[in-house]
Amino acid sequence: MMKRFNKKIIITLVIILGVFMLSLGFVWAIGVGISISPLKYKYSVDPGTVIDDVINVGNPNAGDLRVKVEFQDFMVTEGNNIKWIPNDIENPHKMVDWIDIDTEPFTVAPGKQVAVPFKINVPKNATPGGKYAAIFFSEADKGGGNLLGAIARVGSLIIMNVNGDVKQTGQLVDFTGPTIAWSGPVNFVLSMMNVGTTHFEVKPVVTINNFFWQSAKILPESKFIYPNVKRDIPIKWEKSNPFGLYSAKVSVTDGEGTVFEKTKWFVAIPATYAIIILAVVLVLWFGIRFFKHTFKISKIITRKSRSAA
Repeated sequence: MMKRFNKKIIITLVIILGVFMLSLGFVWAIGVGISISPLKYKYSVDPGTVIDDVINVGNPNAGDLRVKVEFQDFMVTEGNNIKWIPNDIENPHKMVDWIDIDTEPFTVAPGKQVAVPFKINVPKNATPGGKYAAIFFSEADKGGGNLLGAIARVGSLIIMNVNGDVKQTGQLVDFTGPTIAWSGPVNFVLSMMNVGTTHFEVKPVVTINNFFWQSAKILPESKFIYPNVKRDIPIKWEKSNPFGLYSAKVSVTDGEGTVFEKTKWFVAIPATYAIIILAVVLVLWFGIRFFKHTFKISKIITRKSRSAA
């Protein structure tokens, strides 16, 4: 009986120790940091161009960092999500075959940076349009040092347009917002679709007006829209307690220079104002009913008095 009890204790201790070791491994894995700059490259080039550039890779850790390099195509899907595409899959926006970078692991000293050169050899027969890839950096495999195998990687996006017969055509899908705004800020959403062959950048402008004057002009940050993707761009009017009838007019230009506009009307009634207005209406309504009822009784009494006389 005692042997079975001791065996259970030993098994329990082994399980606890294993979980503890895995926890240490997880903390160690996610504790390794890699910094890179810049995070995004934007090029617009002719076929046959050779691009020479560098990525700065930094080591913010206390010890040496062994780094490996990878690169991969990507595409942007609905909701502005990035989908990574395997290198052996053909796609109209493929770029990885053009990237030339040394993939041998290298060491970065603590607190230091290494400038990693790369080239992009754009073929002379490259098809015009958008091409998209990313160059990744992660900790080189140390042969089992990471117990969970969790390797964090960071990457720089490469966004390229190959000049030629390209289309940067957009469509304003919708501009939505509240019909009644009970408080501020007031939130709108601009939905823009890219129906062209390459990406373009949009800089929407929203003008808020009431009946008598312009209340605000909102200039959101510019946003990229990738081919065959609808992007929802949130827009916020930072007004704490708007009151009245307003129009919100959005103006946005696609890559071809076509201007799209749409207007959204809405009523802004802060909840506190609505409660006060409702209270006043109720008081007036009950007051009128009370007055009518009192006046009716008074007339009846007067008639009875005259009849008695």
